[in-house]
Amino acid sequence: MSALYLARGASKVVRRITSETSVELKILSEKWQLLLAGLVFQYIHGLAARGVHYLHRPGPILQDLGFMILPELGKERGYISETLFTFIFVSFVLWTFHPFILQTKRFYTVLIWRRVLAFLCASQLLRIVTFYSTQLPGPNYHCREGSPLAKLPQPQNVAEVLLINFPRGVIYGCGSTSVLPVSMKEKDSKIKEDKTRLLNGNSVDSADWRPWTQMNGKHIENGNHLDTETTKT
Repeated sequence: MSALYLARGASKVVRRITSETSVELKILSEKWQLLLAGLVFQYIHGLAARGVHYLHRPGPILQDLGFMILPELGKERGYISETLFTFIFVSFVLWTFHPFILQTKRFYTVLIWRRVLAFLCASQLLRIVTFYSTQLPGPNYHCREGSPLAKLPQPQNVAEVLLINFPRGVIYGCGSTSVLPVSMKEKDSKIKEDKTRLLNGNSVDSADWRPWTQMNGKHIENGNHLDTETTKT
């Protein structure tokens, strides 16, 4: 009796998969252009991320509220975040195909992936603009100072860039540099150092002066150091 019940159930599932596949293929034949464009853009995004890795320079880790609330897992437990992401992603992919099996159909798989890729491409385009216009040091362990993967050697040919070293190049990518933050930090530390020297009566090398603008309440104009707090005293 149970074998007969299972046979009927399997027959219903097969018929539903066949019927759903024919409908989805019909929709795919009409909507394939945007799906193909979305898949091609995934390569373009990977290529852009690979390209910015050549510009990456390791530096101090920038702190923010996220780092304060969620402490680092540690290098030896880095697999936790990767496992969590993989679980969420695979679960979503399987969910988009559930109309092929379950009768509670509320959408078409082709259309849902069409929308997903559209939003994904828009987000990735903004991400490309962001990590090329604002280059920061990568926080991941393989992007930090001392890691052999933090900086990539200059490519020898175009094919080396176009192949993007998949999948290693995607997993171990570093998408930022520290040009702006480090330079500002160096200027700030230089000002504090010079102020200490002047207060102690020590001379400062004139070759170190630059026509810096106002920063952190300290004025530097035409090579002359003027601290607003010092002049008041």
